[in-house]
Amino acid sequence: MKTITFITLAWFFFSGCAGQEPVKMTPKEQETAKKEIREAVKVILQNLEKMDADALFQSYSDASTLIFFTTDGSKIGLVEAKNHHAAWFKSLASLKVTTITDDFRFLPGNNVICSWIGKFEMTLGSGQQLKIYKFGITFIFSKIDNQWKVIYQHSSALPPTQ
Repeated sequence: MKTITFITLAWFFFSGCAGQEPVKMTPKEQETAKKEIREAVKVILQNLEKMDADALFQSYSDASTLIFFTTDGSKIGLVEAKNHHAAWFKSLASLKVTTITDDFRFLPGNNVICSWIGKFEMTLGSGQQLKIYKFGITFIFSKIDNQWKVIYQHSSALPPTQ
């Protein structure tokens, strides 16, 4: 009886583990993913500059899967992120975002970490001009319904200077 139980458990263990490793992207697939994700980030940054909170979050996954950390360390969801940005946009007269660099790490299963570094130049409604010379965003993208969507974002920045 012990032998049969052992063989059965071993069979379930080995058959359950076999073939379960997520598929890794080929170098060609990685280059295609970089191009597509860079385009998604470009759209995000353009919508930041337009100060359009609704359009901004079209490249993000739905509310049930998104994890979003703000520069102050708050963990918020999709609705809170939209509201947070809408309130911030109301305080601004203009916003210019410049990409300095980006970098990619490919994870198994169509998940990609995109590390973005850039600068923000803002004009407040009062006319005061502020700059953030080092603004970092870590995006994790996942391929959902054949589109790259942000499932996780963590932002950090130096305080703005005049």
